[in-house]
Amino acid sequence: MPMTPRDVPRSVAARLSLREESGFFFWLLVIYLFFEYGRPQEPMKIPMLISILSLGGWLVRRDKRWNRQTIGSMIFLGLMVVGIPMAANTYWAFWGTYGMAVVLLSVCAPLPSLVTSVRRIKIWIYAFVAIAVYVGGWALFHRGYGPSAAGGGQDENYVAAMVGMAFPFAYFSIFTETHRVRKVLLAIALLVFCGSLVVAEDVSRGGFIGLCSVLLYCLAKSPRKWIGLGIAALIALLALGFVGPRYWHEITTITDIHEGTADDRLELWTIGMRMFTAHPVFGVGPGGFRWTIGEYESQEQRAKYGRDLGGTKVTHSLFVELLAEMGLTGAVVLAALLWFTWRDLREVERGSIGRQGTLTADGDLLRIRCYTNAVMGSILACLVNGVFLSLLYFSYLWFLVALAGSITQVFRAQVTAERPRFEVVSGR
Repeated sequence: MPMTPRDVPRSVAARLSLREESGFFFWLLVIYLFFEYGRPQEPMKIPMLISILSLGGWLVRRDKRWNRQTIGSMIFLGLMVVGIPMAANTYWAFWGTYGMAVVLLSVCAPLPSLVTSVRRIKIWIYAFVAIAVYVGGWALFHRGYGPSAAGGGQDENYVAAMVGMAFPFAYFSIFTETHRVRKVLLAIALLVFCGSLVVAEDVSRGGFIGLCSVLLYCLAKSPRKWIGLGIAALIALLALGFVGPRYWHEITTITDIHEGTADDRLELWTIGMRMFTAHPVFGVGPGGFRWTIGEYESQEQRAKYGRDLGGTKVTHSLFVELLAEMGLTGAVVLAALLWFTWRDLREVERGSIGRQGTLTADGDLLRIRCYTNAVMGSILACLVNGVFLSLLYFSYLWFLVALAGSITQVFRAQVTAERPRFEVVSGR
């Protein structure tokens, strides 16, 4: 008589799958998300306290979990440390590196040891979506600005980048939900994200491109295409009904590269590439663009701006910022990190279990695949927005990469736990 999945000892799966533990430190990181992205005006040193506790808890752990994402992030942080003495403004470089160290060591490094189950992935994602709804909702009533406004890194462009990153998480979570009310709330979140872009006093054209690219990605990867088309149609109808001609006029100016912010960005990118050409290996150091820009202005640019731009401008591009400040070494490390992350996520998306075939997934594995598509879409949003924004030292991309590593880890543990049942049922 053939065995069934119930005949496989539960202890086998329990030993092979990741254990869910350290609840206190997990919830600390969830709370940290609110302070990192919600950015209340009076944080009362709570983020610093959480960072210290999180780092301390991770350092004393015996079962630290490492993956490619953790190693790659640590290498990048090491390159930033090496770049401090090379920077024109070592004070600025030191504190920029310190900020990245807090993000990478206190949050990204502990993440694989704490996000160890599908339940915790869901909590992490839902927390991020809820915070993005808070920021987007705030922007609806404050001309596109987040709670901390422009001074806290939440002008209309950065808000647009954040809601664009949150969009695929809310979208793909709809397909994992069994409760109708939660599905409706997630759909409402999508509308809030879109609305926060169109109310901005200064239209974020890069945010518009980022959201469009994410929407197309969501449609392409949608488990049920008709639902995706329905959501897209609803967004289009609301846009036609509530978005005024001023917004569309601003969007059409995106092709005008000879005036406004587009012209300014092109000038800054030209200067950044001159820096990269002069310092191709290690760049000008973390945060160095702002303080060395005057050395690489052309005579025409000095005449155009009527002054030395030193200390007043940033690159407005993640990619130019990466090349100018971190050089080829930093670019290679980040490119390799993204490539390995994307390859791991593709493995999860396909549901591969190596050479032995494809697993007929249960509910948890199907949820993991939806969350995988969400992370891939969010990384896409971050990179598209990063063409126009200085996002390299923001936590946006680094949190996503760390979450991708945790999802891959949980998927592989689930597959390992399910393999004995799969092999028994298939007669292997």
